[in-house]
Amino acid sequence: MEKQLLKIALKDDLKQELVTRELFEERFKVIEEKFTSLHFKMNLFIAIALIALTFANPTFVQLLQKLF
Repeated sequence: MEKQLLKIALKDDLKQELVTRELFEERFKVIEEKFTSLHFKMNLFIAIALIALTFANPTFVQLLQKLF
């Protein structure tokens, strides 16, 4: 009898301490959305940086001058 009460008490304590699957998935979805946004911003930043470095390259500027 005492063993069953201990199991029930332990189970209740664990329910309060552990994260349920629904709560985990809900919070993970929010984190996933943030990472998607961050990924887009990072790609945009890299593209702008590559364009800036290309136009700042003296060899590229000389090539453009020869073409136009």
